Amino acid sequence: MNKQKYLIAANWKQNGDVKSATKLINDIVKLYKKNQPKCDVLILPPAIYLSTILSRINYYKIPLKKISLGIQNISPFIEGAFTGELSANMSKDFKCSHALIGHSERRHVFFEDDKTIASKTRLSLESNMITILCVGETITEYNKNLTKKVIFRQLKSALSKSLELFKSDHSKVIIAYEPVWAIGTGKSASLDDIVNIHAYIYKTLNKLLGTDHHMIKILYGGSVNNNNASSILKLPNVNGALVGGASLNSKKFIDICSSI
Repeated sequence: MNKQKYLIAANWKQNGDVKSATKLINDIVKLYKKNQPKCDVLILPPAIYLSTILSRINYYKIPLKKISLGIQNISPFIEGAFTGELSANMSKDFKCSHALIGHSERRHVFFEDDKTIASKTRLSLESNMITILCVGETITEYNKNLTKKVIFRQLKSALSKSLELFKSDHSKVIIAYEPVWAIGTGKSASLDDIVNIHAYIYKTLNKLLGTDHHMIKILYGGSVNNNNASSILKLPNVNGALVGGASLNSKKFIDICSSI
């Protein structure tokens, strides 16, 4: 069983404006200070609001180790003539410690392939960021019992350019299992499925790394809410959650954080 300090990550996706983002972080911080959850908290706002969110966290004097900041996506290039892209190093100007790589929406809406995700993973690690690598199957793959095959391919390809960096510091990579068919649908994977797949991810990582390491965090994502979080977070090899829709509600999000 792989149990360590939990991480609850709030992926705000492409939601809100400066007014609503400011109110949301204010409310989250106030409830955080009141409830004092035992987990680490990560906020992944739209990149354009990183400065605003950072200023509010600083205003409330919350250490960035307790409520940290991350970027939802990075460029597969270090720098250059890539209009609209944001590099990992740019995000560090706003104290981002984490980068979300390979989210299913990046794969299936914006058609990012395994090669692109591998490049982003390496650049994130080279920038010394904690890399949250997302893996997961579609409903078609799930129905064909291809989940493990898909996840093995995604893990192997994404880490293909980064294994030495990963081996040098296991704490720099976090895996988020997010079945694509569960995201935003209100339908979470069964507890048995989560246990089975998280154990498989852990086994696959150890095979790729050639070692048995117990400090690799694996998060679950896919319609995590304040009603199902407690039962999910009690499962073996579940070290936290990647929360989407519920993270846009301060009370629901802090209830998830406090369910541990």
